[in-house]
Order: sequence, then structure tokens, then C-alpha cells
Amino acid sequence: MATTQDRQLVEQWRGIQNSYFRTASALERALEARFHIGLNEFEILDLVAECADAECRMKALGERTPMTQSAVSKVVDRLEKAGLVSRQTCTDDRRSLYLELTDAGRILHADAAVEHRSLLKENLGE
Repeated sequence: MATTQDRQLVEQWRGIQNSYFRTASALERALEARFHIGLNEFEILDLVAECADAECRMKALGERTPMTQSAVSKVVDRLEKAGLVSRQTCTDDRRSLYLELTDAGRILHADAAVEHRSLLKENLGE
């Protein structure tokens, strides 16, 4: 039999889930409608844009997102095909790949980030 504390934890968890799904759904719809990218594509663009150095290692992306490495690779493939990121081999470690936003990727990210942050404030702001 569940204790009061257990029921409270379950309700807290369901509240977090509800907030996440409501916010993710709003972000997905808006990003797709206005910028023709999904939330996963935006998240990768955002992470690449946040990289402190000019180039972002693919491995670092996998460590900063809940997506699997396979999912990250598929998203990067789509972004590269769309001309939003470019991939280069690392000169000192040929197994490593670097990602950079292209000019088109920088423009799209800057515009989409405004919408993304606005929706986060709207859905998560207090």
C-alpha cells in the first residue's frame, strides 16, 4: 500500500511530466510551423551554438543531451543535409568529428532561439 509520501512523489512526478510534455509539444509545433525544424533539431543547433570554442565535437553533444548517440547522428545528418551545420574531421584525432553552424544555421538558430525562449517563459515561467 502506498504511503502519503509515495503518493506525493508520484503526483510531483506527474506534474513534472505534464509540464515537460505540454512545453515540448508547444515548442515542437511552433518550431515546425515557423522554421521547419523539430525540437530535436533545434536542441542540437542550440548546443552547437553554445559551444565555447568555434567547433563542437560530436561526442560532446552526446554528453549534453538525453538523445542516444545514434539519434544525435541522425539529427546531425538532417541538419547537414539542410545546410545548417557542417562536419569536419579533427586533424589531431581522425576519429573525432567537429560541428559548426553554417551561416544559414546561425541565422535560423538566432531566429528560432527567440521563439524557443519565449515559449519557455510562457510555459515554464512563474
